[in-house]
Amino acid sequence: MARRRIRWPATLAAFEVPGFRRVWTAALLANSGRFALLLVAGWEAYRLGHHSSLWPGLVSFFLLVPSMLLGLFAGGLADRVNRAWQAAAGQLLNVLVTGVAGVLALAGRMDLGVVLAVSAVSGVGNAIQGPAWQAMVPHLVGPDRLRNAGLLTRVAQQGAELSGPAAGTAVLALAGPGPAFLLAAAFYGAGVLLLAQVARSAGLGAADRRPHLAQPVRSGLRYVRAKEPLLVLLVWVGLHCSLTMASTGILPAVATANLRGSASAYGLLLSAFGLGSMIGPLALAWVGSRVDLTRSLVVSAVLSGLPLVALGLTHALWLATVAAGTAGAAQAVFMAFVYVGTQGVSAEELRGRVASVQLSLTTGAMGLASLGWAALVGPLSPGLVLVIPGAVFSAACVPFAARGRSLRDGLAAAGVGANEARGPSRSVLGRPTQGALGAGGLGAGGLGAPGGLGAPGGLGAPGGLGAGEVGGR
Repeated sequence: MARRRIRWPATLAAFEVPGFRRVWTAALLANSGRFALLLVAGWEAYRLGHHSSLWPGLVSFFLLVPSMLLGLFAGGLADRVNRAWQAAAGQLLNVLVTGVAGVLALAGRMDLGVVLAVSAVSGVGNAIQGPAWQAMVPHLVGPDRLRNAGLLTRVAQQGAELSGPAAGTAVLALAGPGPAFLLAAAFYGAGVLLLAQVARSAGLGAADRRPHLAQPVRSGLRYVRAKEPLLVLLVWVGLHCSLTMASTGILPAVATANLRGSASAYGLLLSAFGLGSMIGPLALAWVGSRVDLTRSLVVSAVLSGLPLVALGLTHALWLATVAAGTAGAAQAVFMAFVYVGTQGVSAEELRGRVASVQLSLTTGAMGLASLGWAALVGPLSPGLVLVIPGAVFSAACVPFAARGRSLRDGLAAAGVGANEARGPSRSVLGRPTQGALGAGGLGAGGLGAPGGLGAPGGLGAPGGLGAGEVGGR
C-alpha cells in the first residue's frame, strides 16, 4: 500500500520536500549547538578571565574569524564535492571539539586557553560547513520553492537563538560547564546524522575535482563582480551586517543607560529581537509570492535601521521593546531575501563560492564592526552609538532603492521573484529534486553566523560581538 503524501500548507510549502525537512531540522540542531557553545564558552571565559568582558568577546570573535579567513576556500570545495558530506564534516569537527571540552571540564582541566582554542576550532568547523549549507537548499527545493525555503531556514536559525541558550542555561545551571559542552556536542551530532541520511543519495559536486585552492576562489570572485544583481546584493548585505546587526552587541549598555539599568529590560529586548526574527519570516512565508521580492528587500532594509534609531533614543521600555521586535523581524526577512536572491541568480556549479563570498563578507563586517561600535561606547552615549548606524544604514538604502528596477530585472532574468508553484519541485534539468541530489549536492540555508554555520547572527554575546549563524546569515 502506497504511503500517503502529506499535504503541507502553503506557508510551509518547502517542507513537502523530504530532504529539505531533514536539512531544516539539522540547521535547527546545529545552530542550537552553536548558541549553547557560545553561552557556556562565553560564561567560562568570563569566569576564568577574572570577570573581564574582553574574554567573552574574544570567544565570539574566534567563532567568527575562521569563516572570514577560510570561507572562500571552503566555498570552492563545496562546488567540487558532495555538499552534504562537507557540511557534515564541519559539524563533526564541532562534535569532537565540544566533546573534548566537556571531558576536560568534567575532569577539572578547563582553563582560559582551552576555552579560546575550543572556540577557534569550532569556528573552523563553521567555516567548513557554512558555504555547503547555503548552497544546498536551491538544489533540494528547486526555484519554485526557494523563497519559501529561504524564509523557513531563517526561522530555524532564529529559533535556535531561543532553544540553544535555553537548553544550555538549564544544563549549565543544574550540572555545570562539562555537561553543557556535551549538550552542544549532542546537538551537533544529531545534525550530522540527519545530513548523512540526505547524503546517501547524493553524488559528487562538480566534474572538475582537481585539488586547486586559489583558482576556484578567483573564479568565484570574478563571477560575483561580473553579475550585477549579485554584486549589488552583496554590497548591500555587507553594509547591513556592519551597521545594523553588529551594533546590537551594545544592547546591554543601552538597557543600562536608557532603561534604568534593569537586567530584565535587557532580557526583554533580546527576547523581542528573537521573537520578531521568527515572526517576520513566518509572516512573509504566509504571504508567499503576493509581495514583490525587490520591494520587500527595500522595506525590510529600511526597517532594519530606523527602529534602531527609536531604540537608541527612547527611555520608555514599551517603545524600546516594540522597536527591538520590529528590527528583529526586518533584519531576519532582509537576510532571508538576500539569500534567496544571491543563490537564485547563481549558477548551480558556483553556488558554494557565492555563498562563501557572502559569508566571508558578512562575518568579517560583523566581527570588525562590532569591535568598533563597542569601542565608541564611552566617548559617546550608548544610545547615540545605536542611533548612528541605524540612521546611516537607512540613508544608505536610498541608492539601492533607486536601483530597484534594474535589480528586479536582473533577478527576474534568473527566474527569481516569480510566483511559487505548489507542484513537484524541479531541478534545472527538469527532474524532481526530492530524494535525489545530482551534481551540486544538497543544501540548506546556512547554519551562521556567526558563521553562517552562517550568516551572521547578530544579537551579540557578552562583550559585544555578534555571533554568526551556522551556514549563515
